[in-house]
Amino acid sequence: MVALLNPVHRREEGIKWWLVSYTVAMFLFVTVYTGMNLHILSNSFIDHQRTPESPLNYQFLSRITALGLIPNVMFNLNNWLADGLLVSYLPDAAPTRPGAQYLLRS
Repeated sequence: MVALLNPVHRREEGIKWWLVSYTVAMFLFVTVYTGMNLHILSNSFIDHQRTPESPLNYQFLSRITALGLIPNVMFNLNNWLADGLLVSYLPDAAPTRPGAQYLLRS
């Protein structure tokens, strides 16, 4: 975040607020994912340690509840954001093989 907001790291450009919000969203998604997974692990290994259902069985059964679905959704959203950040806009993409220039022009 310092690299995005500090004027020393920018070259006569303004702050790219879309990139700042993108970064904040990615950190938010991965923080929710990690927190919810740690909560599930804490429940399974501490609260359900001596119950008839084993900790691994509790983890498996909790994946179909809202508590288990939230980390899965956050993980997928974070992956989509990461993939979207890495994929470039098609007209700006450089051809990677000779003679492929005609593929980018319509």
